[in-house]
Amino acid sequence: MRKLCVLERDLFFALTNQVQDTAHYLDLDTGAVIPVFDFNRNEILTMVQDNPERYIRLVPQSFRQGMEMMERFIATVSREDLRARLRQAIKTGRAFSQFRQVLGDYPGEMKRWQQFRRMMLVEPLKEKLRQRDIELVLVSEPEPGSVQ
Repeated sequence: MRKLCVLERDLFFALTNQVQDTAHYLDLDTGAVIPVFDFNRNEILTMVQDNPERYIRLVPQSFRQGMEMMERFIATVSREDLRARLRQAIKTGRAFSQFRQVLGDYPGEMKRWQQFRRMMLVEPLKEKLRQRDIELVLVSEPEPGSVQ
């Protein structure tokens, strides 16, 4: 199985980016996360169309998927009082920020949430890559000698 090193921060930005009229592709040769904006859209889309096996579109999570992820996390919380606060937080109009605000009072649970969220966001991509005999390796900093 071939390893593909991808910058963690770029991948998670692409998987959570909700900015309208933007997209991201993962280059399966280099591990680069390629953003698509108005100014480079034609160039990038032509590049992807010319070599479709080399690129995978990184689809950001939807609002519904984000809500489901928070609900799944809440089910793992052992403290009943915290579970109740988190359930109440996601019922508001600002569910994501309220959820994070509640977790801000519980640093250990915040860290656990961040790990849970990362795992949930990246697992579908890992599976897609495994089907292509590629192992996703997340790196926190650019590899020495790589160009960013």
